Amino acid sequence: MATARKAAKKPAAKKSAAKKATKKTTARKAATKSATTKRVAARKPAAKKSAAKKTAAKKTAAKRTAAKKTAARKGAVKKTAAKKGAAKKATARKASGKKTARKAAAKKPMAARKAVKKTAAKKGAAKKGAAKKATARKAAPAKKATAKKASTKKVAAKKPVVKKAPATKAAAKKPAAKKNGAATATPAPKPLNPAAAWPFPTGNRP
Repeated sequence: MATARKAAKKPAAKKSAAKKATKKTTARKAATKSATTKRVAARKPAAKKSAAKKTAAKKTAAKRTAAKKTAARKGAVKKTAAKKGAAKKATARKASGKKTARKAAAKKPMAARKAVKKTAAKKGAAKKGAAKKATARKAAPAKKATAKKASTKKVAAKKPVVKKAPATKAAAKKPAAKKNGAATATPAPKPLNPAAAWPFPTGNRP
């Protein structure tokens, strides 16, 4: 009876030990499962977070590159517009330069014509003045010659008159002297001292 009890106790102990072992294994398995699930769950959000960060970084980088490209395009457009404006200004300057050159070219012939007219007028005036001076010079000696001729004529006309008058007076005086006769003629007085009367024509001292 004692041996039978011992034999009954042994399988019961084995069963309980087996149950305990199964419990431990199940507990271990559950612990490992929970740990693995936790690890997987922790890994998944981290992976999701990193992927989200990567996508956000990519999006921001893409936005930045797009903004840079648009800014570069706008700058290029502004540069082309500035170049076009500069080209327009250059063309306007060229046109204005051509206009001024045309005006200057038009002014030059007019100025040359005016200068030629002025020089021709001056030459004509100088020629006229020279001709007038030459004629005046020629006329002056001619006038002087005519004046001399007139004066000589006047002198010639006056001389016979002067000559005729004393002749007529002498002729008038001669008959009176003849009428009076020789007795009326008075003799010239003789000087008393010929040596003292030498420097005086009358013979008498004053």
